Amino acid sequence: MVLFKLNYNSKIGRNNHGRIISRHKKTSNNTYIPIDFNYFNHIYDTELYFILFNTETNKVFRNTKLILSLCIRGQLKGEYRYILKPYKKQYGNFIKFYNKSIKTEGDVDVLNNFFIGNKIYNIDYNIYTCSKLCTSARSFSIVIAKSINSVTLKLPSSTIKSLNLLSCASYYFADKADSPEYKTAGYMSMLGNRPKVRGTAMNACDHPHGGGEGKAPIGKKTIYSFTGRKCKGIKTVRK
Repeated sequence: MVLFKLNYNSKIGRNNHGRIISRHKKTSNNTYIPIDFNYFNHIYDTELYFILFNTETNKVFRNTKLILSLCIRGQLKGEYRYILKPYKKQYGNFIKFYNKSIKTEGDVDVLNNFFIGNKIYNIDYNIYTCSKLCTSARSFSIVIAKSINSVTLKLPSSTIKSLNLLSCASYYFADKADSPEYKTAGYMSMLGNRPKVRGTAMNACDHPHGGGEGKAPIGKKTIYSFTGRKCKGIKTVRK
Protein backbone atom coordinates (compact mmCIF):
# COMPACT_ATOMS: atom_id res chain seq x y z
CA MET A 1 0.00 0.00 0.00
CA VAL A 2 1.77 3.11 -1.28
CA LEU A 3 -0.06 6.38 -0.70
CA PHE A 4 1.92 8.62 -3.04
CA LYS A 5 5.42 9.10 -4.45
CA LEU A 6 7.58 12.07 -5.33
CA ASN A 7 10.29 12.73 -7.89
CA TYR A 8 13.88 13.35 -6.87
CA ASN A 9 15.42 16.76 -6.59
CA SER A 10 16.53 18.24 -9.91
CA LYS A 11 19.76 19.84 -8.65
CA ILE A 12 21.78 16.85 -9.95
CA GLY A 13 24.95 17.85 -8.11
CA ARG A 14 25.10 21.51 -9.18
CA ASN A 15 25.07 24.67 -7.12
CA ASN A 16 23.35 27.99 -7.85
CA HIS A 17 26.06 28.92 -10.37
CA GLY A 18 25.62 25.65 -12.27
CA ARG A 19 29.01 24.27 -11.32
CA ILE A 20 29.54 20.61 -10.45
CA ILE A 21 29.81 19.95 -6.70
CA SER A 22 29.24 16.18 -6.55
CA ARG A 23 30.21 14.18 -9.60
CA HIS A 24 28.59 11.17 -11.29
CA LYS A 25 24.99 12.39 -10.99
CA LYS A 26 22.20 13.07 -13.46
CA THR A 27 18.42 13.29 -13.58
CA SER A 28 16.65 10.09 -12.54
CA ASN A 29 13.36 8.58 -13.61
CA ASN A 30 12.57 6.80 -10.36
CA THR A 31 10.45 8.15 -7.54
CA TYR A 32 10.69 7.78 -3.78
CA ILE A 33 8.30 7.54 -0.85
CA PRO A 34 8.37 10.65 1.40
CA ILE A 35 9.35 9.88 5.00
CA ASP A 36 8.20 11.71 8.10
CA PHE A 37 11.41 12.71 9.90
CA ASN A 38 10.01 15.52 12.04
CA TYR A 39 7.94 13.31 14.37
CA PHE A 40 4.50 14.38 13.17
CA ASN A 41 5.30 18.12 13.40
CA HIS A 42 6.50 17.68 17.01
CA ILE A 43 3.06 17.33 18.58
CA TYR A 44 3.50 16.73 22.30
CA ASP A 45 0.75 14.28 23.27
CA THR A 46 1.32 11.43 25.71
CA GLU A 47 -1.68 9.51 24.37
CA LEU A 48 -0.32 9.01 20.85
CA TYR A 49 -0.35 5.34 19.81
CA PHE A 50 0.64 4.17 16.34
CA ILE A 51 0.13 0.70 14.92
CA LEU A 52 2.45 -0.56 12.20
CA PHE A 53 0.13 -1.12 9.27
CA ASN A 54 2.13 -2.20 6.23
CA THR A 55 5.77 -2.59 5.23
CA GLU A 56 7.36 -1.00 2.18
CA THR A 57 10.95 -1.40 1.11
CA ASN A 58 12.61 1.68 -0.32
CA LYS A 59 15.66 0.37 -2.16
CA VAL A 60 16.98 3.80 -3.10
CA PHE A 61 17.05 5.93 0.06
CA ARG A 62 19.97 4.87 2.28
CA ASN A 63 19.08 1.18 2.09
CA THR A 64 16.51 1.38 4.90
CA LYS A 65 13.12 -0.24 5.34
CA LEU A 66 9.97 1.85 5.56
CA ILE A 67 6.72 1.04 7.30
CA LEU A 68 3.29 2.61 7.15
CA SER A 69 2.00 3.66 10.57
CA LEU A 70 -1.62 4.41 11.49
CA CYS A 71 -2.57 6.56 14.48
CA ILE A 72 -5.29 4.88 16.58
CA ARG A 73 -5.40 7.25 19.56
CA GLY A 74 -4.58 10.89 20.18
CA GLN A 75 -4.79 14.13 18.23
CA LEU A 76 -3.73 12.54 14.93
CA LYS A 77 -6.27 9.71 14.99
CA GLY A 78 -6.77 8.20 11.55
CA GLU A 79 -3.63 9.62 9.88
CA TYR A 80 -1.16 7.55 7.87
CA ARG A 81 2.56 8.31 7.88
CA TYR A 82 5.63 6.56 6.51
CA ILE A 83 8.42 6.22 9.08
CA LEU A 84 11.70 4.32 9.35
CA LYS A 85 11.00 0.72 10.31
CA PRO A 86 12.29 -0.03 13.84
CA TYR A 87 14.39 -3.11 14.42
CA LYS A 88 12.42 -6.29 15.32
CA LYS A 89 9.07 -4.54 14.89
CA GLN A 90 6.52 -6.17 12.57
CA TYR A 91 2.94 -5.82 11.41
CA GLY A 92 0.55 -5.21 14.30
CA ASN A 93 3.08 -3.87 16.81
CA PHE A 94 2.70 -0.50 18.53
CA ILE A 95 4.86 2.60 18.88
CA LYS A 96 4.43 4.90 21.89
CA PHE A 97 5.19 8.60 22.17
CA TYR A 98 6.68 10.30 25.24
CA ASN A 99 6.39 7.24 27.46
CA LYS A 100 8.72 7.41 30.46
CA SER A 101 8.34 3.73 31.35
CA ILE A 102 10.19 0.80 29.78
CA LYS A 103 10.83 1.55 26.11
CA THR A 104 10.73 -0.79 23.15
CA GLU A 105 12.22 -0.43 19.67
CA GLY A 106 10.99 2.66 17.85
CA ASP A 107 9.48 4.52 20.82
CA VAL A 108 9.83 8.29 20.55
CA ASP A 109 10.79 10.46 23.51
CA VAL A 110 12.77 13.52 24.55
CA LEU A 111 16.51 13.10 25.14
CA ASN A 112 16.09 13.97 28.81
CA ASN A 113 14.01 10.81 29.40
CA PHE A 114 16.62 8.39 27.99
CA PHE A 115 19.06 6.63 30.29
CA ILE A 116 22.83 6.56 29.99
CA GLY A 117 23.93 3.79 27.63
CA ASN A 118 20.76 3.71 25.53
CA LYS A 119 20.98 3.45 21.75
CA ILE A 120 18.98 6.07 19.86
CA TYR A 121 18.49 7.07 16.21
CA ASN A 122 16.66 9.67 14.11
CA ILE A 123 17.81 12.50 16.37
CA ASP A 124 16.94 16.19 16.09
CA TYR A 125 20.03 18.39 15.83
CA ASN A 126 18.02 21.42 16.97
CA ILE A 127 14.63 21.76 18.63
CA TYR A 128 11.55 21.49 16.38
CA THR A 129 13.51 20.78 13.21
CA CYS A 130 13.76 17.83 10.86
CA SER A 131 15.88 14.96 12.17
CA LYS A 132 19.36 14.75 10.71
CA LEU A 133 21.45 12.41 12.87
CA CYS A 134 21.54 8.59 12.56
CA THR A 135 18.86 8.18 9.89
CA SER A 136 20.60 5.47 7.87
CA ALA A 137 20.14 1.73 8.37
CA ARG A 138 21.40 0.29 11.68
CA SER A 139 23.22 3.48 12.67
CA PHE A 140 22.79 4.68 16.24
CA SER A 141 24.35 6.95 18.82
CA ILE A 142 24.89 6.27 22.53
CA VAL A 143 23.94 8.50 25.44
CA ILE A 144 27.12 9.17 27.44
CA ALA A 145 26.25 11.82 30.02
CA LYS A 146 23.48 14.20 31.07
CA SER A 147 23.61 17.67 32.56
CA ILE A 148 21.16 20.43 33.46
CA ASN A 149 21.02 21.97 29.99
CA SER A 150 22.27 19.34 27.54
CA VAL A 151 22.84 15.66 26.79
CA THR A 152 26.12 14.40 25.36
CA LEU A 153 26.02 11.74 22.65
CA LYS A 154 28.60 9.59 20.92
CA LEU A 155 27.89 9.45 17.18
CA PRO A 156 28.80 6.55 14.85
CA SER A 157 31.86 8.53 13.72
CA SER A 158 33.10 8.47 17.36
CA THR A 159 32.59 12.23 17.68
CA ILE A 160 30.96 13.68 20.78
CA LYS A 161 28.07 16.15 20.51
CA SER A 162 26.04 17.97 23.13
CA LEU A 163 22.37 18.53 22.23
CA ASN A 164 19.39 20.13 23.89
CA LEU A 165 17.29 18.21 26.40
CA LEU A 166 14.05 18.77 24.47
CA SER A 167 15.19 17.41 21.10
CA CYS A 168 13.42 14.19 20.09
CA ALA A 169 14.86 10.79 19.26
CA SER A 170 13.80 7.16 18.76
CA TYR A 171 14.95 4.16 20.76
CA TYR A 172 17.37 1.56 19.31
CA PHE A 173 18.02 1.68 15.53
CA ALA A 174 16.32 1.29 12.16
CA ASP A 175 16.07 -1.95 10.22
CA LYS A 176 18.12 -2.65 7.11
CA ALA A 177 16.57 -3.47 3.77
CA ASP A 178 17.56 -6.37 1.58
CA SER A 179 20.13 -5.84 -1.14
CA PRO A 180 18.48 -4.45 -4.29
CA GLU A 181 18.20 -6.63 -7.35
CA TYR A 182 19.54 -5.02 -10.50
CA LYS A 183 17.50 -7.04 -12.96
CA THR A 184 17.59 -4.96 -16.13
CA ALA A 185 20.33 -3.19 -18.03
CA GLY A 186 20.53 0.52 -17.29
CA TYR A 187 19.03 0.17 -13.81
CA MET A 188 21.74 2.29 -12.18
CA SER A 189 21.32 5.05 -14.73
CA MET A 190 17.60 5.10 -13.95
CA LEU A 191 18.51 5.88 -10.34
CA GLY A 192 20.60 8.88 -11.42
CA ASN A 193 24.13 7.44 -11.35
CA ARG A 194 26.60 8.29 -14.11
CA PRO A 195 29.64 6.17 -15.02
CA LYS A 196 32.98 6.88 -13.37
CA VAL A 197 35.99 7.70 -15.56
CA ARG A 198 39.67 7.81 -14.58
CA GLY A 199 41.40 11.17 -14.58
CA THR A 200 44.27 9.97 -16.79
CA ALA A 201 41.78 9.03 -19.51
CA MET A 202 40.39 12.58 -19.73
CA ASN A 203 41.62 15.60 -21.63
CA ALA A 204 43.82 18.22 -20.03
CA CYS A 205 40.92 20.67 -19.75
CA ASP A 206 38.80 18.18 -17.76
CA HIS A 207 41.24 16.89 -15.12
CA PRO A 208 44.73 17.77 -13.79
CA HIS A 209 45.93 14.25 -14.69
CA GLY A 210 44.57 14.37 -18.24
CA GLY A 211 46.27 15.00 -21.56
CA GLY A 212 49.27 13.49 -23.30
CA GLU A 213 49.61 10.83 -25.96
CA GLY A 214 48.84 7.25 -25.02
CA LYS A 215 49.14 6.17 -21.41
CA ALA A 216 51.02 9.20 -20.12
CA PRO A 217 52.03 9.73 -16.46
CA ILE A 218 50.64 12.47 -14.25
CA GLY A 219 53.46 14.87 -15.02
CA LYS A 220 53.42 16.56 -11.62
CA LYS A 221 55.11 16.01 -8.29
CA THR A 222 51.97 15.19 -6.31
CA ILE A 223 48.51 13.81 -6.95
CA TYR A 224 45.73 16.31 -7.58
CA SER A 225 41.98 15.99 -7.20
CA PHE A 226 39.27 16.85 -9.72
CA THR A 227 39.04 20.42 -8.42
CA GLY A 228 42.81 20.99 -8.63
CA ARG A 229 43.73 20.56 -4.97
CA LYS A 230 46.51 18.40 -3.59
CA CYS A 231 45.34 15.16 -1.99
CA LYS A 232 46.56 11.90 -0.41
CA GLY A 233 48.87 12.77 2.45
CA ILE A 234 48.07 16.45 2.84
CA LYS A 235 45.84 17.75 5.62
CA THR A 236 42.76 19.46 4.22
CA VAL A 237 40.45 19.61 7.26
CA ARG A 238 40.68 22.58 9.58
CA LYS A 239 40.13 21.87 13.27
